[in-house]
Amino acid sequence: MYITCGDLIELVTRISYLQLCFLFRWSFEMLRVCLALALFSVVLSHLCLISPHQRGPMDGINKPGADDCGRTKGPCGGMPAPMKPTMALSGGMMHNFTFQKNLCHYNPIMPGTLDIYLGSAKDMKMKMVKSIKDTNTTSPYLYVEGVMLPKMRVEHAILQVVYNTSNPEAPPMFYQCADFLIS
Repeated sequence: MYITCGDLIELVTRISYLQLCFLFRWSFEMLRVCLALALFSVVLSHLCLISPHQRGPMDGINKPGADDCGRTKGPCGGMPAPMKPTMALSGGMMHNFTFQKNLCHYNPIMPGTLDIYLGSAKDMKMKMVKSIKDTNTTSPYLYVEGVMLPKMRVEHAILQVVYNTSNPEAPPMFYQCADFLIS
């Protein structure tokens, strides 16, 4: 039986990677290749911060698996902060923040969370302000969450959203940050 790369990609999108490996009873070496493909393919997508605009581009975010939503390096997906924020929000008020779960990694046995943090670029101390339990949503899926900003001036505030997948078949976390001034 011959399997092309195209056939393999189609199969791995329909069943779990480990099921695929055991289904064909591949050798240990093929199992290692299969696991590497699984890890490579799930790293390509998952969380984008839309408003305020995330650090870096947002190309193709309406397609599940967008590269710009696949940032797994904390604290801000490996994206550098701008020299100074270009957006100002009023302190002491509720603001709606919009983010997108670009690809669902819902784990029904142990659901993950989507956590929202606020902090300052000055000391990078982040405080969790909201946690949303992950659910089995379509991909992509938009969240609009209200967050009360502190009633104080912050020259360079950071909004961080973290998708904790709790899914052993996916990266453990995806990170996005946005920068703004609290007036």
